[in-house]
Amino acid sequence: MDVTKEKTTPQLANKSPFFLDLLPGKLIDLQFSNPISIRFKLTLVGYETGKYLILKCPAQVGKNDFKDVLVEGNGAIVRYIVEDQRGECVAFTTNIIALTVRPERLMYLAYPKNIESRQLREASRLQTHIPAKISVTENPSDDDKTLLHGLIIDISPTGCRFAIHVKTGFLALKRRQVFVHILSPQDSSTQVIRAYIRNNQMKGDRLNVGIEFAEDEQYKLHKLLEAYAIDID
Repeated sequence: MDVTKEKTTPQLANKSPFFLDLLPGKLIDLQFSNPISIRFKLTLVGYETGKYLILKCPAQVGKNDFKDVLVEGNGAIVRYIVEDQRGECVAFTTNIIALTVRPERLMYLAYPKNIESRQLREASRLQTHIPAKISVTENPSDDDKTLLHGLIIDISPTGCRFAIHVKTGFLALKRRQVFVHILSPQDSSTQVIRAYIRNNQMKGDRLNVGIEFAEDEQYKLHKLLEAYAIDID
């Protein structure tokens, strides 16, 4: 996430559209509090709307570990992040309805009756279609293999989402400092903005990269957005 301050008032929803962003392979945070407090990061296998969700049981946990926690009927809290322009943390309460061991260790959770959503971004994102590049150095050469070409598909004063098409097997980008290269529409000069990779999200052959702009680059960024006639204050 580009900004980690939460809005103080949560929004409750009984709608399932939130699950349009919950795809197989998504990493889910699962928290138990009975009989002990423990959290697992599990991978979503799939779900059937209104019935259940299926998660892979934690690989690091043996068959006889946490037998008093991983039992049918035990309640839990599920949390996951919806990236895109909304930047939300979605949470709901559930309980284990079944556990399987063959052909794979899976956990079935009850489908939620309601969902709590908290906006994580301080500033809203505006959808865009701006060609850009990101690099690990400020002045990369044209044949620099770390130079990635893509599109800024949404933007705010604090960050953006950068989309690139990748080949099968492409690994996610590491969290690190990068430089975003954006062409000014006024004089065709390239503006270079120091930023940080915060997250990655793979959708088909497209990798969406969550980027946070450095605070001391705000003036440069605002001038660039003015050139694109983008008002996101």
